[in-house]
Amino acid sequence: MSDHTAAPAPTALAEVISSVTDVPAGQLTGDTRFDALGHWNSFAALRLLTAVEEHFGIKLDLRTYLGTETVDGLAGLIGAATDGRRR
Repeated sequence: MSDHTAAPAPTALAEVISSVTDVPAGQLTGDTRFDALGHWNSFAALRLLTAVEEHFGIKLDLRTYLGTETVDGLAGLIGAATDGRRR
């Protein structure tokens, strides 16, 4: 994480991440890097992808998702997918 004080992660997303990683939602910020979470591996990444898609009712591109490094990056993907679904 960076040296500046990061904003808390969006609540719904933080809860989904927490349910997969066992990291308390309150400890997640937008700057939180997935590779810095304990026990982060490809299996955890796929579990999170499934949880996010189910919770938010969206489908994310696997390559784009796997290239996402932070909670804010994932929030942006979710936002874009949600906006695209509304059109």
